[in-house]
Amino acid sequence: MAGKLMESETTIIRPVLRATNFDLRELARYRHLLWSMICKSVQLEFDQLSLGVFWALSRPLSMVFIFSFIKNRSGANMHVDLAYPLYLYSGIILWFHFRDAAMDTAKSVMKDAGLMKRIYYPRLITPIVPGCAKLYSFAVSFLPMIVMMAWYGIYPGWRLTLLPLVLVQCTLLILGLGLIFSCLILLKPDFEKFLNLCLYLGLFVSPVIFSPEMIPQDARMIYFINPMAGTLLAFRSCLFNEFPFPLWQFMYSVIFTLLVFFVGLKMYRRAEIYFADKL
Repeated sequence: MAGKLMESETTIIRPVLRATNFDLRELARYRHLLWSMICKSVQLEFDQLSLGVFWALSRPLSMVFIFSFIKNRSGANMHVDLAYPLYLYSGIILWFHFRDAAMDTAKSVMKDAGLMKRIYYPRLITPIVPGCAKLYSFAVSFLPMIVMMAWYGIYPGWRLTLLPLVLVQCTLLILGLGLIFSCLILLKPDFEKFLNLCLYLGLFVSPVIFSPEMIPQDARMIYFINPMAGTLLAFRSCLFNEFPFPLWQFMYSVIFTLLVFFVGLKMYRRAEIYFADKL
């Protein structure tokens, strides 16, 4: 009996040798698990709430009503040539998508701790799921944008074809930040509060509520250090012909995103070895 046990096949799972190894073939083998986890995440957000779509739209629409009311009453000049509700809503939905997906990605390792300790699967699936699942919420929140554009008689031009590129850049930035902070949160939970604070303040230092034209010329170089500034401007340029494409700002956002993504990937792959001890 002991001999048969010794002859049985044993599979030993070892960590990868290179911390930056990104095995797409392994992810492809587990694509059904990835899709299943994405669908489950979407169902938890929408199917269990009878007014799931309403709650997805209530936050951006309520902010549009409030800020538009304040602007009209105060007569503030936001330096926006476009209809202000349309300008504001386009920025808010992308920022809320970025904020929510980044927070969920950063907390994903702690959330899936029980699953990670029970079975083996590519650990990168865990932070990939929130960013992909939140695209569904973003698509839902985009529907009023289509109605508003038709109402104001504004239609996109050929730059709409660049929209997938902008969304890919935003998704990679979300994943990169999530990978970095998922590792930091394992070391100290205070990093979750720090990320939440940064994303909250980022709403007011990004071209969401007001135009970058309000920033003094000599301070704009500092203003555009924020990578989401180029992303937001590129997003609006894809939708509205009135906005020229911010080539240099978006190129900076892409370079910054790739840097953050590879740093986050390296940190995450190194931290995988210690997940069992930290979770």
